[in-house]
Amino acid sequence: MHQATVRRIELDLTLEQILSIVRQLGPQEQEAVRKALETRPWSQRLDALLARVWERVASYPISEEEINEEVERVRTARYDQGGH
Repeated sequence: MHQATVRRIELDLTLEQILSIVRQLGPQEQEAVRKALETRPWSQRLDALLARVWERVASYPISEEEINEEVERVRTARYDQGGH
């Protein structure tokens, strides 16, 4: 019968040391670390971002006319500064 011995090792590492170690990993290993640390899948984060964007749209509505006026203001300012 084969018995495995498991040792627990504790290291005190700074954040910079940990990042340095992760940077030495290959792309697949870095992706595995990212996934292990990710608290929510990207789709949930994207949904949360879009919900915040739409909340702002509802809170601060802007008409197409206002958008066009602002675009023209910026174009005029850039033109006046010599930008093309």
